[in-house]
Amino acid sequence: MKNIKNILTYLIWGGLFIVPFIVFFVPSGMFFPFIVGKGFAFRILVEILFGLFITLAFIDKEYRPKFSWLTKSVLLFTLVMLVADLLGQNPYKSIWSNYERMEGFMLLLHLVMFYIVASSVFKTFEQWHKFFNISIFASVLMFFYGLFQLAGKIVISQGGVRVDGTFGNSTYLAIYLVFHIFLCLYMLVGDSRKNWQRWTYGLIAVSEVVMLYFTATRGAILGLMGGLLLTGVLIVWKEKENKSLRKIAYYILGCVFVVVFGFILLRGTPFVKNSPVLSRFSTLGVSEFQTQGRYYIWPMAIEGIKERPLLGWGQENFNFVFNKNYDPGLYGQEEWFDRTHDLFLDWLIAGGIIGFLAYASIYIALFYYIWRKESFLKLSEKSILTGMISAYIFHNIFVFDNLISYIIFFSVLAYIHSISLSKKEETSRFYTKTFSKDVINYVVFPVTVVLTAGMVYFVNVPAILANTTLIKAISSQGNDLGKNLEYFKKVFAYNSFGSGEAVEHLTQLTSKLYSPQAQVSEELKKSFYDFTRAKIEEKVALNPTDARYLLFAGNFFNKFGQYDEAIKYLERALVESPKKQTIHFELGTSYLGKGDKQKMFELFKKAYELKPSVQESQVIYTVGAMYAKNDKVVKEMLAIIPRDVVIYDPRFLRAYSDMKDYNTVITILNTRLEKDPKNLQDKFTLAGVYFDLGQKQKAVSLIREMMAQEPTFKAQGEAYIKQIQG
Repeated sequence: MKNIKNILTYLIWGGLFIVPFIVFFVPSGMFFPFIVGKGFAFRILVEILFGLFITLAFIDKEYRPKFSWLTKSVLLFTLVMLVADLLGQNPYKSIWSNYERMEGFMLLLHLVMFYIVASSVFKTFEQWHKFFNISIFASVLMFFYGLFQLAGKIVISQGGVRVDGTFGNSTYLAIYLVFHIFLCLYMLVGDSRKNWQRWTYGLIAVSEVVMLYFTATRGAILGLMGGLLLTGVLIVWKEKENKSLRKIAYYILGCVFVVVFGFILLRGTPFVKNSPVLSRFSTLGVSEFQTQGRYYIWPMAIEGIKERPLLGWGQENFNFVFNKNYDPGLYGQEEWFDRTHDLFLDWLIAGGIIGFLAYASIYIALFYYIWRKESFLKLSEKSILTGMISAYIFHNIFVFDNLISYIIFFSVLAYIHSISLSKKEETSRFYTKTFSKDVINYVVFPVTVVLTAGMVYFVNVPAILANTTLIKAISSQGNDLGKNLEYFKKVFAYNSFGSGEAVEHLTQLTSKLYSPQAQVSEELKKSFYDFTRAKIEEKVALNPTDARYLLFAGNFFNKFGQYDEAIKYLERALVESPKKQTIHFELGTSYLGKGDKQKMFELFKKAYELKPSVQESQVIYTVGAMYAKNDKVVKEMLAIIPRDVVIYDPRFLRAYSDMKDYNTVITILNTRLEKDPKNLQDKFTLAGVYFDLGQKQKAVSLIREMMAQEPTFKAQGEAYIKQIQG
């Protein structure tokens, strides 16, 4: 059994040493590759490691988990969140999440499994330091990846100038760098470090500070500065013997103050204002905050907490709070929010006060083990770890966590638990019974293999297959759209948590097939329509109070002229989100389609009055007034809306055409052509207007201009001329 134990131990070590490199896993051919690839890789790896660990723990009781207040707080939090998820608004989504986030209870469960394995297998400082060194090495590779992005050799995935590494999000990269900057400092202060090692850690830390700057992530940068400030203060305050360390702490404090006050002095200079990074900090203030989504979302979250204060709504269910308490002032920004952009509000929403207190207990236990008298850590190490966690907390006030930051945080938890236990706690193990060789060979090993294989398959494989198939379903299959439909059917057949994204993309494709430009057989159109309708109705039946899917259904039926069906869903959506302008406008469109222009105008007016300052509201309200023949409102609104909007917004042109106001239509089109005389579409539309007015010669003249301008249009143009003259 000794050989088997050694093999299992080395396999688990190897697997744990792979974890830091998951950050580079961005598989092509997957939906949300930056999130999904890492998520499934972590889940599968942890499931395998946990299976190996279970077998190892049965063989040798020394590897069985040890209890501490930190472990108890982690397990308590997990249990509370499981209850909150099961009792929440949408338990299925709370457990499984979606491709865009890859979180929910499944992530929490795998993080706990990772915590148990890492804290039980890594037993010494040396083993943990190897793990942290590997993680630091991975961060160095990420630094060079960022350099290539800055040099333009690798594309910045989210566009712009903010470096995002292999995360696809600069904010995620930023907190990753913050953790590793502190890890470098932590490793630097070790007693056994040689000078070259200290210089190496220092150089890496400085390099990653520079890369952090180019992420332009204010929360992470301010968190780093605050964490360094706290670290310096703690060392200056408590360190009485190591004068060199106190001197370094003073340097750190001095640097932080110089940076802060230097920036304050230069804040209004062109150098700062013209910098794509520094300018983001120069606008910090109350006035800027009032223009951000957080200004509207946080009060919505508080209302949601009041409604379900004890166990909250379950993970991944903030969208219900967002819809129900929607602030009309948010109109014109992001349409749907599934996070509060404050991790602590997120947990209050997900788990209520009980869940939040359980989450907070993890930090309390963590700081307790770092600072208690029995701790094996030096003062400098305690101070750096405190600064690290404080920077993480500050950063999370303004954003939400991601897989990699969760992994690093749980690694720190496992490390502190592993190296901080007293002799009494060392003996406090989970189950100490010794098992015979036969029990391990014929019971434990086969059962563990079956359970591990089952978990790897059922948790991951259907969702992975659905994900890769969805990419095929939304990709071009040449001229064979029937293949796209077959791929969509396969996606739903896998019966995974990816069906939600599939419904949305299926609906979009079906709507495109019914456009005038699409050359698709009526039989295939009907097949797409029937399948899409069935899946939308199925999705709404599973999520009957989700305003997003109710609106989605209403929009779908509106596009196909089935206004009564659309109204049925949109009125339900309005009940779930009574102040969301988009629903009012979509419902108004339904009534316009039915010919009830008065009802349409009432809905448009109500939506407009919820936030009159938004130009989109102004346009829709004005167009509605035009159809309702409310000349007074039209005149008032056209005095507000810029003339260029009236000229170039296609809704005005369509409305004037529908109202038979051909003089205004001609004026709009001629104004467009004055600025863009080669615009074939505008010329063709104007020719059509002249034809409708009986001015055939003007229509023919425009068609001839188009033929001279675009030779490929000649045959088509001649056919139109023949039709006009005939």
